Amino acid sequence: MLLPLTSEYLEQAYHVHQTEQPSPWSKAVFNDCLTHPYFAYQLILDGQLQGYYIGLQVLDEITLMDIAINSQYQGQGWGKTLLADFIDQCRHRKGVEVWLEVRESNVPAIGLYSAAGFALIDKRKAYYEIESGTESALIMKLALKGRRSK
Repeated sequence: MLLPLTSEYLEQAYHVHQTEQPSPWSKAVFNDCLTHPYFAYQLILDGQLQGYYIGLQVLDEITLMDIAINSQYQGQGWGKTLLADFIDQCRHRKGVEVWLEVRESNVPAIGLYSAAGFALIDKRKAYYEIESGTESALIMKLALKGRRSK
């Protein structure tokens, strides 16, 4: 079940974020991403938050800031479900373009985004800090159908 992320599940969402992101945000940054102009939705399975996404809308451009699934539910199609819901929300919010950045090594996510219609636009070299140094970020964009593309 996908619903707007509520304060009731905020701690669970932050726990998934810390567990699933290689370089998690501080709790203050995470909490800030749940205020306007951000929007967030939660995936509840078995009565617990098991995933979420956070979007940021500026005019008609929307950025996928974060998307995560609890590891025990990965590989079961829930990421695709979350991403499809995010794209539906973008259309509902009259978005024209949807942007995201993804770690170059995150092959499953890149495949998910590509299958949803996102196209590779650019690469930010040495963008993410990792244990062994840095990793590049791939910048991807989805032009929503029925809307003008910039």
